Amino acid sequence: MTVIKPKVRVLCLPDLDRPIGGVKQLHRHVEHLVALGWDAAILTDAPGFRPSWFKSDAPSLSLPESHARGELDPDQCVLLLPETYVDADLANFRGLDLSGLARVVFNQNAYYSYGQIGEHTSAALASTYDNPALLQVLSVSEDTHNFLVRNLGLPDSRLSRIVNAIEPIFSPAAVKADRMHWMPRKNHDHVQAVMQGLRRCGASHSAGWQGEPLVQLTHVQVAERLNAARLFLAFGHPEGFGLPIAEAMAAGCWVVGYSGGGGSELFRFGASTCVSFGDWPGFLVAIQQALQLFAEQPRDTELRLQRQALAVQSLYSVEQERASIQVAWDRIAEAFQQWRCSFL
Repeated sequence: MTVIKPKVRVLCLPDLDRPIGGVKQLHRHVEHLVALGWDAAILTDAPGFRPSWFKSDAPSLSLPESHARGELDPDQCVLLLPETYVDADLANFRGLDLSGLARVVFNQNAYYSYGQIGEHTSAALASTYDNPALLQVLSVSEDTHNFLVRNLGLPDSRLSRIVNAIEPIFSPAAVKADRMHWMPRKNHDHVQAVMQGLRRCGASHSAGWQGEPLVQLTHVQVAERLNAARLFLAFGHPEGFGLPIAEAMAAGCWVVGYSGGGGSELFRFGASTCVSFGDWPGFLVAIQQALQLFAEQPRDTELRLQRQALAVQSLYSVEQERASIQVAWDRIAEAFQQWRCSFL
């Protein structure tokens, strides 16, 4: 029997034009699906909306446009949903009944899986993850995969691991300066605690070093900053994968900070220091140790950074991402055919 690929429509609403890693990854996912021969598109609120902070040629159209074209047909369409939609009422979503469509959950941060925890959490989880219309759950890290198995009780047969690619714009080849960067979007009080500690107590070997948060920058600008820096401070927690950590490593930065859970698999390449969440003194000690390595063992430290960058670029490449998406969606296509025969 020939397996027919259904249309894939990705709910990526509301329209938000600020850096959200999961939004970029949804667009990249669609780009790969299109390259693999799928009819896939991002669904937005407003016609023509595209985030401005990264570039993507992923097809997109508004939810009303897709509905008007008759695409949201259970006989030919699969919805791809973020894990944050666990509380969404698909029977009345923006005035449309999408509850009859087969779906796939793209879980990019397991720690958001419960939504707003309350008396309705159990029912919401059951409605999302126990629904016969759920064909597959996609995960992005070892940590997220384990969470879905152990905390949500999902069988391995319903899970597929997607590799998050680090884009080639992150590279250790640029001339490096004694600079450190961080992203203050999450756990701002932790950022302030560590920065105040550095100001008040100082650190040996810190002369000449400068630091700057990465805010209000495009994806390309973030890459340019990290490519020219030596140290990245990770304050993100919780994280589904820890994409900023991986990007900093690919750019040749030593990483100090929180794994966020999802980034645990990244702290095994020899040029990073994982800090327990909330351990502000430990964070300062780790920064001090990194500065000491750069000052006293520059050649060995550079080699370790180069090897780490190579490992991350290889394991989390665009080719690896596309291959993982192909395997997952081949399984989904077969599951859709079976669901279609059983429930329609």
